[in-house]
Amino acid sequence: FWLKRQSRDSPPRPRIGRALQCAASATVACPRVAKLMEEYREAQRQKWLASQAAAPADPASAPAAEPEALPARRVQILPVGGEPCSGDEHRRLELLAPALRQKRDAREPIRSGTVVRSSGREFVVVKAEPEESILACETDYYVDGAPIKRLHKIQFVCLWDFEASESQEEVPSLFSSYIRPHFRNAIEGEDAGIVNIGEVMRVFDRDFLVYASEPVADIGIVDKNTMVFVEWDGTPECDKIHIVPFQDTLPHAYAFDVFDDYLKPYLTKNKHLHFSANDQFTYQGVQFKVVCVEPAGPIRVGRSTAIYCEGVLHPSLRNLLPPELLEQLSSLPPGLQMLLLNTEALAGGYEERLIEVQDMLNRRRGLTSSAIDRLEKFRWGEQRPGGAAGQAVADVQDCIGMRSLQAQQSAMADQLAYIERRSGDAAERALAEVQELAEAHAKELA
Repeated sequence: FWLKRQSRDSPPRPRIGRALQCAASATVACPRVAKLMEEYREAQRQKWLASQAAAPADPASAPAAEPEALPARRVQILPVGGEPCSGDEHRRLELLAPALRQKRDAREPIRSGTVVRSSGREFVVVKAEPEESILACETDYYVDGAPIKRLHKIQFVCLWDFEASESQEEVPSLFSSYIRPHFRNAIEGEDAGIVNIGEVMRVFDRDFLVYASEPVADIGIVDKNTMVFVEWDGTPECDKIHIVPFQDTLPHAYAFDVFDDYLKPYLTKNKHLHFSANDQFTYQGVQFKVVCVEPAGPIRVGRSTAIYCEGVLHPSLRNLLPPELLEQLSSLPPGLQMLLLNTEALAGGYEERLIEVQDMLNRRRGLTSSAIDRLEKFRWGEQRPGGAAGQAVADVQDCIGMRSLQAQQSAMADQLAYIERRSGDAAERALAEVQELAEAHAKELA
């Protein structure tokens, strides 16, 4: 091997050229090395030809690997048809075990409506989480619940969308273009069409409300024998609607626009809702109230509806009290209700009035009418001297027909507490009333 000495003025010779020059010199010097190189090149060529023959001619035609389904976390499975029997729920998982084990080993995907036949019984997957998944060892199974009935008749109502065009399709087109393709697998017998009464289903680009069914059920199955009725929603579109937020629920830390940040997203998300005057709803922590609609009655928001949102509402105690306290408040006289619910005279201090009303209603004591009806009747005994308080205690002690000692002690405690709460003239009047009541009973006994 020899290398030509390069001059300083000439550009450097590439290394690859030096390697070829060395290989050429080796080939001249050693014919055996040249033969070995030829054999190596031929072996590499044959290997490349074999790999090309095994690969498909068109790489794009090779089938893409399907994404693997996720393991199911929770699955609810219920029997189809029949009446619930006592003890049947405990045997369901036992009956389902062979079929579920087979589906798990085969890694067969399941979804809502998948029919499972096992041990001569027919079951259906009501809900799977996630929707398209496979059974795994850690999957939780829920089999409690009433059997699902096959529906004979079902009514769908197509809801309006104020963002879409107002062109109304024919009713037969709604069935052929939306309902029938959606339940195609159920009609062909592959899967069961599970529907929930009152649910809004999204079918392609339209919303359908599951309005009613026969037989009446919360959940049912639509099959090829189900008679389907479809119609448009007949709720009229309102001309004007005024929706106002409550002042105490509005944010104070940042600037906002009531319509763009709250009303428009809510109405866009709930296009099927019907509104009437005094309806209330909450969105993103802000509470709203429908103050007025024109025309009156249940209406829907349409493309030509004028929406007003000016102003705010000050909360009243009726909006803030919990339901159990409102029930107690309704039993009070109307004048006292107005006095307790009056917050305008407090200049916005409704928080203190709310606490005051809650404390007052929680302190109320007494027996309900049902508890009073369960008590036995008794008669007052003879009067005893010793003061009004002692007379009241003696009258309670001499009562006849009390159900138990605990009831007697409770009556005595209530009577003493009633007397102690009175002071001055009020206590004297209360004692006089007790004496008059005792005298009246004594006369009746005489």
